[in-house]
Amino acid sequence: MSRSYRIPLAGPYTSRISATNAMPNTSGYVGIGVVGLMIVGNTIQATEKDARYINCFAQTISDLISGSKRVYVVKRPGFGTQSTPASGNTGQAVMVWTGQGTGQSIISAFGGTNSTIYDGITSLGAITGRCTGLTETFVGTTATLAITSSNNTGWYYDTGVGAVTEITDGDWPGDTETLAGTFAHLDGFAIILTTRGRLWASDLNSVTAWTANNFGSTNAAPDQGVAAIKWRQYIMAFSTESLEFWFNAGLTPFPLARANAMTQKVGCVDDDAITQIADTVWWCGSTPQGGLSIFQWDGALSRVSTPEIDSILILAGASNISLSALRFFGRSFVLIRAGATTLVYCVEEKMWHEWSTTTRLWFKTAGQSLAGTMVNYAVSNVGTSGSVYLMNHAAHVFQDAGTTYTARVQLPPMDFGTKKTKFFHDVEIVCDEEETSSVVNLLYTDDDYQTYTTHGASDLSNDRVRFTRLGSSRKRGWVITNSSNAPMRLEALEGTVTIGNH
Repeated sequence: MSRSYRIPLAGPYTSRISATNAMPNTSGYVGIGVVGLMIVGNTIQATEKDARYINCFAQTISDLISGSKRVYVVKRPGFGTQSTPASGNTGQAVMVWTGQGTGQSIISAFGGTNSTIYDGITSLGAITGRCTGLTETFVGTTATLAITSSNNTGWYYDTGVGAVTEITDGDWPGDTETLAGTFAHLDGFAIILTTRGRLWASDLNSVTAWTANNFGSTNAAPDQGVAAIKWRQYIMAFSTESLEFWFNAGLTPFPLARANAMTQKVGCVDDDAITQIADTVWWCGSTPQGGLSIFQWDGALSRVSTPEIDSILILAGASNISLSALRFFGRSFVLIRAGATTLVYCVEEKMWHEWSTTTRLWFKTAGQSLAGTMVNYAVSNVGTSGSVYLMNHAAHVFQDAGTTYTARVQLPPMDFGTKKTKFFHDVEIVCDEEETSSVVNLLYTDDDYQTYTTHGASDLSNDRVRFTRLGSSRKRGWVITNSSNAPMRLEALEGTVTIGNH
């Protein structure tokens, strides 16, 4: 007897960490979700089994009148090349200098040994060491860039001097201690942390003048300093196993005081493993009990990573994790580069997916929404094109630097609640009908993702995207791929199946 089925394509991202040791019943299709995933065993890398969403993400559309919801899988937009200031070099930082004029200056740093700072394609000057951070402030009324380097030096560029200049004050903390992260700016003070756990402040209204005893000790826990950033009217001082909040108390000589009641017993793995969107901060951190997780601070501490994501972070290793963030399609995305994998958390959907391309272009990112300009910028610390990349919200492309990438929707294995053989008569992709050609391929696996059968291709520009004569299996995992430079928005798979007697 034949029966109809409809499978939603959007769902939770899951991953069996060990294909050899994972329990055989670690996942199954129940209702509209995947349940029961367990992490067991040890491995050096995550497998490619179970539900995966690569270069595509879930998008929920709510009807406030009827109260109904529809959930789609949407292909992410890509990056084109905005400019190439430093061909042959890797990117280290990018920012939009909002304090200078109309805020149209795109500041970037290129060079992994010694970095050069660029305004667009114009060099502002070189620093010794690799740039570890670009920030901006006002010194009086002068718009100023503040720059840190991997060799513990500090630098600045302002519109008055017109050149990148090293900070040479005899009390500069980098002369005697190891810097942790880059500058944070609060009420006219340039703040920087050291691995010794000292939070230093410059003299008021200066980035170049420093005083020998102008620091406070982040000693709520006996751990090592990682980075300091500004959050609202606080400085968040991250250490390896703790987080402290400091505010301007008007003290002398060091102006800040610790907000003791806000201290958290959660640390951060690296200064590159922190990112912000507006007044919310995300980072990869750990507790004294071990493990790695992605945490969020928006006035309260929460963990946003699932146990499965945490396991992937552990396999990648703390030294191979860095974070950045973007906003597009009205949604916020936290990008976590974990070794060779980029995990992406959609804040509004509270769901995970992956980004994958030949060269990851999103090591550091910046956004701009000003007048008629609404774009995202990015630089890569892997590729050596020396380019600043651009995601243009008015003209989306589905390529990265001219190379088309593949969106992959991979469903968990389904058996309709029985091990009996199923005969699949047809399957149709419920999707948007695109205006231009957008080719999709239908694949399936009947041996727990060891091998795949490519059944055929169709086009999302067709009125219907339907496949027939799909063979039989006891348990099947469906896969849809799209490698076109075109949009893709999918909702479900539906079809008919006959369940046999054996």
